Amino acid sequence: MSPVCIRLLTILGTCLGALALLLWGVAPAPLPPAPLPAVPVRLPQVPLPAGVDPESVALRGALLNGERIYQRLCYHCHGRYGKGDNNAYMESIGHKPADHTDLLAMQQLSDNAFFLALRDGTKDQRGWLTMPPWSSVLSTQEMWDVITYVRHLPLAAAPAVSTP
Repeated sequence: MSPVCIRLLTILGTCLGALALLLWGVAPAPLPPAPLPAVPVRLPQVPLPAGVDPESVALRGALLNGERIYQRLCYHCHGRYGKGDNNAYMESIGHKPADHTDLLAMQQLSDNAFFLALRDGTKDQRGWLTMPPWSSVLSTQEMWDVITYVRHLPLAAAPAVSTP
C-alpha cells in the first residue's frame, strides 16, 4: 500500500473517531424508565378493641405490632390476607402454607404449638424445612404478637376495593 493511501486512511480514521466522540458527547442520555405506579396495598381489617382499659390497650398494641411483623415477614408465603395462597413454589413441592383465615384449622392449633412453630420453624414429613425458625429475628413478645394477630385474621373484614 502506498504511503499516500496509508496517510489518507489515518486521517479518515482520526476524523471518524473525532466525529464519534463529538456525537457521543452531545447525544442526550437515555431517560430512566418511568416508575411503576404505586398500587396501594389493601390489608385485611382486623377489628381492634376500642376500649381504654389496660386489657384493650394491650390487645390493640399486640394486634398492630403483630400485623406490622406479619406484613413484613410472613406474607411472602402466607399472603397478605393469610390464606396461604402466595407461594407457588411451596405448592409445587407439595406443601401449601397454612391458611390463617381458616377458623377451624386455627382453633385446632394450640398457642404452644403455634409458638414452637414460629420459634423453631416447621418441617414436612420428608424433613424439609417448610417454614424457617424466627427465633433469631423475633423476640418472644413479637412472636406472641404475631400469634395474636393471626388468631384474629379469621375475624378480619375483607379490605375495601376502590374503583377508579
